[in-house]
Amino acid sequence: MLDTILFIVQCIGVVSFAITGTIIAIHKKTDFIGALAFALLTSFGGGMLRDITLGHIPSLFIDRDLHIMAVIGAGTSLICFHLAFFKPVARFIGKHRHSFFLELADALGLSSFCVLGVDAARNLAGENAIPLVLIFGGFITGVGGGMLRDICSAEIPAIFRKNVYLIPAVLGSALYTLTYPYWPRLVSMFVSIALIIVIRVLAYCYKWNLPIHKEQK
Repeated sequence: MLDTILFIVQCIGVVSFAITGTIIAIHKKTDFIGALAFALLTSFGGGMLRDITLGHIPSLFIDRDLHIMAVIGAGTSLICFHLAFFKPVARFIGKHRHSFFLELADALGLSSFCVLGVDAARNLAGENAIPLVLIFGGFITGVGGGMLRDICSAEIPAIFRKNVYLIPAVLGSALYTLTYPYWPRLVSMFVSIALIIVIRVLAYCYKWNLPIHKEQK
């Protein structure tokens, strides 16, 4: 039962990030190879950064479940890219690429990957790993793929400019890390996921942003 739920959470994260990566690629006017690369980079880049930082072979290359996830992410990307050949869909994507739907998809991917990243870091570093390592594993899994995608698309990564993006990733990862030993695992996981989604949605709806330094003329 638990394995099935974790697999579903993984699917949600991969599909959500594949959608956001593909939409960004379409907005940047890439071909289908670019869309596929953006989708897979967004979905798996964070996990690869986590594994490499912790001194392990990236799990994407050895985990069969992640191979299935990669196929799902690639399929989702190609479907989204194909749909954008229809002019109404392409116009909608261009006009609403910062829409609530895209932000919600991004929030689902971010929250899912943060809690899964904490679990992965715990498996790699061991049960006695200090909380800081687990929190790092969580938020880098959540934001790393989008950061690499933004760098490849010649943009400042969203975590440094988007309305309250890194903060919910860190808070959700910290909540899951600290409550995991004391709460039932599923409760800890879904409360942490809900925290990240709620903060991201509120930040979008109320235009929350951290202060930005404005250069004086």
